[in-house]
Amino acid sequence: MNREDQEVLTRTSAGTPMGDLLRRYWLPVQLSTQLQPGGPICRLRRLGEDLVIARAPDGSLIALAARCPHRGASLDLGHNEAGGLRCIYHGWKFDPRGQCVEMPNEPDENRFCARVKTRAYACRERGGVVWLHMGAVDEESPLPDLEWNLDTRCPAHLHASVRACNWLQAMEGDLDSSHIGVLHARFDDPGAPTVPGAAMPGSWAIGMQMVRKLGAPHIDVVDTAYGALYTARRPLEDGNDYHRVHPFLFPCHTMLGGAGESGQLSFNGKCWVPIDDTHTWMLDWHYRPETPWTEAERGAIELARYPFPAGAEPGPEDDYGRDRSLEGTRMFWGVVSNPLQDRAVEESMGAIANRDDEHLGPADAMIIRVRKRLLAAARALRDDGVPPPGADAPRLYRVRPVGVLLPRGTDWVRETRAARDAWSLQS
Repeated sequence: MNREDQEVLTRTSAGTPMGDLLRRYWLPVQLSTQLQPGGPICRLRRLGEDLVIARAPDGSLIALAARCPHRGASLDLGHNEAGGLRCIYHGWKFDPRGQCVEMPNEPDENRFCARVKTRAYACRERGGVVWLHMGAVDEESPLPDLEWNLDTRCPAHLHASVRACNWLQAMEGDLDSSHIGVLHARFDDPGAPTVPGAAMPGSWAIGMQMVRKLGAPHIDVVDTAYGALYTARRPLEDGNDYHRVHPFLFPCHTMLGGAGESGQLSFNGKCWVPIDDTHTWMLDWHYRPETPWTEAERGAIELARYPFPAGAEPGPEDDYGRDRSLEGTRMFWGVVSNPLQDRAVEESMGAIANRDDEHLGPADAMIIRVRKRLLAAARALRDDGVPPPGADAPRLYRVRPVGVLLPRGTDWVRETRAARDAWSLQS
């Protein structure tokens, strides 16, 4: 990539090509459990914009620009009341449309509420996730038909975290299948998580065992209406290939998994939402469409992937908790948990990775393709006003990842189509 390409892909503030593209989509920004009726106002930063979000006493959501348009005090210091948010400084109150409705510091004859309005964001809630539309597109456009976010019978297990790096390099870690058998290698138990003593429910163990035992993949990529699709093919000695077929969905959704265990499928995926150009909010979901997760299984998922108390995850200041005594015998690298290993590597690239000196190979084919797709979509929107893929087509998101054995030479796109297109949405 040249310098201009890098700037287009990594800069997400308003008025940039990628920032404008991201603002054409509904983006997950918060977990529903973080907002209580009549509870504290939560301050967020997404796409470089500061905003506040709250659940009103009646349970509805309100999202406004963070700064009061009077004197600039932050509204997260204020009161969450019926009918809107009240600034703590002079008592100005703003309804869910951003309209000022009260000015108690002004005499009745001096009040000019009708002339004061702050930025209000379209806000929706579904499947335990709060979604925000930060652009000027029709606020009534539907949310994407993501199975994990729609299934009320088998709700997904959700975990949110932050990575101190640009959104693109964070997301590209999930598009890179060839690092799994290296960075995440377990020598003592190929199917186990990189957290000693933890176990992962669902099909995760089968997929990880196959990947770790079979080694380097052969990558094949195709474009799709929703983004791109790749297979990481690993040959077996019996003439079959193990395929991990994973999609990228515009603008920032990745999916993994799909291997079967006792007839049960489970999937994992992430949403990568820029906080600003040097920080990323990551929503990690685990979904099993046939049977709801039990509380014990949810606990096992957390232990296997996020085994640290909230706010106590090790970081660069303490080498991400690296335990060198685990290396060479149990694990390739002594940082426990796959997500923490990924975070360490991605943050080590710098706040915004410099890609001038990259040496990409065939194993990076999906990363290359997704960059090209994002660049083309951002420039088409900027130059010709072409709507980006999937922004107004929610049904395109009805897709699953797949893990499957196929005879060598099989057309993997054709043979996995039914499994990728099938989904068991429960009303």
